[in-house]
Amino acid sequence: MKRYLLLAMLLWGFRINVFSEVDKVLVLSSYGTDYQWSNSIADVICRELKAEFPNIEFSREFLSSEFLDNADTWGDKVSVLLANYRKNPPLAIVLISDEAWMAYQDADFADFQNVPLLLCAVKPHTICTQTLDYCQKSLRLSHFKPTLEVMKKYNATGVLRAMNTSGYLTLMNNLIPNLDRFTFITDGRFYGIYTRLLLEQEVKRSYPSIPVDYLDARSITTDSLLRKLPEITPTTGVLLTSWLTGDHGFEYSKEHVYSQMELDLQAPIFITNNIGLDKEYFVGGYFNTSSFWGKRTADQLIQILRGKSPRQIETMVEYDEQCRIAWKVFERYKLDKDNLPANTMFYNYPQSFFSTYKYYIIVGSVLLVIFVLFYLYTLRSNIKLHSAQRLLLQSVAATEKANTELKATHEELTKALHKAEESDRLKSAFLANMSHEIRTPLNAIVGFSGVIADMESKDERMEFAELIHRNSDLLLHLISDILDESKIEVGMLELHFEKVDALEISLHVIAALQDKCAQGVALSLHPSCTSMSLYTDPNRLMQLLNNLVSNAMKFTREGAITVGYFPYGDEQVEFFVEDTGIGIPEDKHGDIFERFTKLDSYVEGTGLGLSICKTIVELLGGTIGVSSEPGKGSRFWFRIPKKQ
Repeated sequence: MKRYLLLAMLLWGFRINVFSEVDKVLVLSSYGTDYQWSNSIADVICRELKAEFPNIEFSREFLSSEFLDNADTWGDKVSVLLANYRKNPPLAIVLISDEAWMAYQDADFADFQNVPLLLCAVKPHTICTQTLDYCQKSLRLSHFKPTLEVMKKYNATGVLRAMNTSGYLTLMNNLIPNLDRFTFITDGRFYGIYTRLLLEQEVKRSYPSIPVDYLDARSITTDSLLRKLPEITPTTGVLLTSWLTGDHGFEYSKEHVYSQMELDLQAPIFITNNIGLDKEYFVGGYFNTSSFWGKRTADQLIQILRGKSPRQIETMVEYDEQCRIAWKVFERYKLDKDNLPANTMFYNYPQSFFSTYKYYIIVGSVLLVIFVLFYLYTLRSNIKLHSAQRLLLQSVAATEKANTELKATHEELTKALHKAEESDRLKSAFLANMSHEIRTPLNAIVGFSGVIADMESKDERMEFAELIHRNSDLLLHLISDILDESKIEVGMLELHFEKVDALEISLHVIAALQDKCAQGVALSLHPSCTSMSLYTDPNRLMQLLNNLVSNAMKFTREGAITVGYFPYGDEQVEFFVEDTGIGIPEDKHGDIFERFTKLDSYVEGTGLGLSICKTIVELLGGTIGVSSEPGKGSRFWFRIPKKQ
């Protein structure tokens, strides 16, 4: 204890105590500065926090519990760390993992009684540091208390981690042929001891006939462990929590110990977290990623910073349901893929040619389609222009033949010139709109496709792939609008009438667009809607609803979007899409149905959607309109006949 108090005095003496008087959030990690798992969680929390509150300062402190001898000294260190924040207490304190939570309970936090506390990846059971120290080699689950009960003493909430012990054992039993023994490798930290006790309980309940070996750092050294590994047979299910041992620093580096385990064992090693997966030492197991814990905690933190009390936020207990497997290790041990859970995620899974180059194929195809469409549109415009010029020459020749036809010829010439000018104006408007609208998603697709292969994190690759997918959808939607506008202009838009159900069409549209709404926006069907038969073109009706709902989604950031319909008289049915978006000024109600009209040039789109809707409704024999008030929302409607 004296030795640690001396360390505390040194930390107090040399630490810089001058903190800027700005709002801050404090994150206290259970581990040291080089512990990747907790650092990744803190990085995600920081990123999510800065996106919502860019002016809030993000402070990190490290308990480094893996390097401290006695658990009952953790509280003293946390007291020293917290002392530096007394003049400017943080808006909230985040505790990552169990040791930080246990240490906080022992710390002097009188000045922080009202500071909101968030627990991240803490287990559903906890124990005091004194019991952990003095009963370490004889701990039982009865020594632990429910974390939710202990949290009631604090202004706290959090995201707790429930270990999937039954999942680990079932996974090994399914994958290891002729399984005849379990071996559990656990260190002397809280995580290792707690997991061993859970596994011991689960084996007795589910696999009482299978013998178990416990390689526990409380009773054996690292050298003894490495000597025992070659004796383990291939029919043994081996599960590792982690192996961090040593009183004043570790005997060997984590990298050395884990690589040696993989070399010495004849059986694959299953794990309860992501250690060694990037190096392909271990086969995998059930666990959630650091990004998962970071995002869940950040969501709760943002709610608190917006004024919500921690006691108003439900503490979440997240179960490790996701099985994650390192594919190359899995293949090296010739395990059977059919015995894996259905939702298994693979690291470094080999991809097909199309999967590997699909983004390049998509971009190339899109560019080709754009080039062909642009060429066809330009060719058509040139034909119209040449036609106008030909009419002009014919008119001039006609005036030379007969002065009596001068007036008629002049009027015809004027019309032809106006037609040519309108064609040229439309071409210029098209190019002006398309050069920006097409370039925006295309730049995103090309840019992210160029860097996605260099991303080491699967989460980042998935995020970039989603961005590419979303921009590809946008580009395809732009091209679809251009094709429909071209068909309308040349009178080639075809209608195919059949008997349809308005309810089925509406539900299909909502299901297709549900996931594309902004966070906080609910897309729903009007509750009074029931089945209604009508005779119309189902594809064009679906296109109308799709366009109106997509338009509402662009301008609605919170609230709701409602789709509905009802009989309008005896002969017609009225469909409507109502939103709580920004609304439309009254003097613009008539303009929005014109081609290339955009009230907000910063919102994606061609300005053709409502124009296309108007044309389709008129072809169906109906009418379309809008009622809107700025700041309160809009209601777009169209009425079409029930029968043709």
